[in-house]
Amino acid sequence: MDNASFQSDLKSDNNTKEQVSIPKDSNVTLWSSNEKSSSEQDLHTIPLDELYDRFQTDPKTGLSTDIVAEAHYYYGDNKLTPPDPPNYFLLLLKQLFSGFNSILWFAGILAFLAYKPLGDSKSSKSNLALSIVIFIVITCNSILNVYQQLKSIKIVAAFSKLLPTLATVRRDGREQQVVTDELVPGDIILIRMGDKLPADCRFIACDGLKVMHTHLSATFSLDCYSFVCLC
Repeated sequence: MDNASFQSDLKSDNNTKEQVSIPKDSNVTLWSSNEKSSSEQDLHTIPLDELYDRFQTDPKTGLSTDIVAEAHYYYGDNKLTPPDPPNYFLLLLKQLFSGFNSILWFAGILAFLAYKPLGDSKSSKSNLALSIVIFIVITCNSILNVYQQLKSIKIVAAFSKLLPTLATVRRDGREQQVVTDELVPGDIILIRMGDKLPADCRFIACDGLKVMHTHLSATFSLDCYSFVCLC
């Protein structure tokens, strides 16, 4: 199984990565001559032989120690960058004045002005009540939207807890366990019953594979697959 690795942590280190270069005597071509964005998009569709050549790997022996060191130097650790803690005040302020709420603000202000100061001495208090109701609706709607956003942020942050700490890989022709942070693109990962995927992977072959989607769909779903990739 080929590992495409997680690239989200590279965004926070762009300034550092721009100064990093592969040694001149390196045997790893990696993505030095191609744009990373285009390379990421075709990893699951290109022929396997082309994929092996791109990452200098072999399905039977895996990566060599030298290539692993150079790839790790180039790509960095295989881990998700935790999101920045949200600013609750800014989230609420944004919701108060965005979308349909801006129209409700305008309607509420007009209703209040119809009561005072534009209204006469006998102006109906229903205009005041209407403006108050509109402002309450805006506030409640904004609080609900902020709650939903915070819930989504927590779900995304929980994905990091789904990653295993160790992964079984094939390197130098031997099976060995490594820390998931040390995985690099091109690693041949061996998945057994009960294992969690340590990275974005492309399946080469499997027999009786069962995938549980509970963490993604919030509903119990156990799908069975059996295939051999011949492309």
